Amino acid sequence: MLSIDQFKLAPMPEIVFGNGTIANLADYVAGLGECPLLVVGRGSLRRSGQLDEIISNLAASDLQVTVFEGVEPEPILSTVEQGRQVLRENNCDVVIAIGGGSVMDVGKAIAALAHEPGRIPEYHRGREITAEPLPIIAVPTTSGTGSEVTPVSVLTDPERSLKASIHDDRLLPRLALVDPQLTLTLPPRATADAGLDAFVQALESYTSTGANFLTDLWAMEAIQRLGSSLRQAYYHGDDLKARENMSLGSLLAGMALASARLGLVHGLAHPIGYAYDLAHGHACGMLMPYVMKYNMEVSQTKYATAARVLGISDASDDGAAAQALHDWVSELTEELGVSASLGEVGASEDDFDQIIAAAMKSGSTAHNSRPVTEADLREFLQEML
Repeated sequence: MLSIDQFKLAPMPEIVFGNGTIANLADYVAGLGECPLLVVGRGSLRRSGQLDEIISNLAASDLQVTVFEGVEPEPILSTVEQGRQVLRENNCDVVIAIGGGSVMDVGKAIAALAHEPGRIPEYHRGREITAEPLPIIAVPTTSGTGSEVTPVSVLTDPERSLKASIHDDRLLPRLALVDPQLTLTLPPRATADAGLDAFVQALESYTSTGANFLTDLWAMEAIQRLGSSLRQAYYHGDDLKARENMSLGSLLAGMALASARLGLVHGLAHPIGYAYDLAHGHACGMLMPYVMKYNMEVSQTKYATAARVLGISDASDDGAAAQALHDWVSELTEELGVSASLGEVGASEDDFDQIIAAAMKSGSTAHNSRPVTEADLREFLQEML
């Protein structure tokens, strides 16, 4: 039997997965508090009728619900501050975040910083969180970010023109409630962007320098489920089986990345997405073929394994199988309407210094399977241009 290297796993929340589990939300909330703050996005949950149903179910259990509505797709620090103020004014004692990654990131930050004395930008700049957080329940309505199982909140500071994360165990949700039925109304564009983000997270955590044999198991299962279901979910959003695979794949990718971390795609996706106003999943999809090419010399064996698991290649030669995965990813991103180059999104070499500086500070870049220097990044971006 092969020896097992030392490894460390990040803490995880309690996880409830399954169709219809949202109906039991009040039961889980009641064990944590009496006055929940319900954090949601800009209207899709309300337009679908799901928000009113959720509020009614919570109120029927004598929970005093306060709604904080309107979290934007790329949340800024002032949104968290507004939510924290609403929470304090209404004496809320538990946070429920129902939405995509942005909503969950805002909800996690509100809960973690509820009792902190400082201003939100201070913690985005690195101030230590010391107060006890409020419990948070994270309920994803997309299959993409894995934010429901990570101690990270990605936020944008317009004053510094910086999109970066607060990373602290106090941000970890108490419960992740994943109900695939909540994703059935997700439109194709959002399905593609979220799905690409999840697939890239799975592949990057699989090849990350922080990977271990357990994260590899989670990541490989995620790769298989996401890779085999993304097209079906995109073209046939009402296919519940495809949605189940996407939801579980996203969850598993989140579990993997929480311990293994990610790679260069995510190191670059935040500054590039901010600079050119790109959806995060779109930026990830655009970057992935280029990063795979850059990482090929050190990640070839794992790329080959992924290709065989997905049924893309049965070649015994790792080089051929890995190349087949690269080509498949390129074709998938093109089919889902992702830009093929930085030039297509209006990029200029004048922007490179700021992008490189942000990427080099990223923990994702530090965990890329192949080491990255500033010179490497400049050459890389020039190729993408």
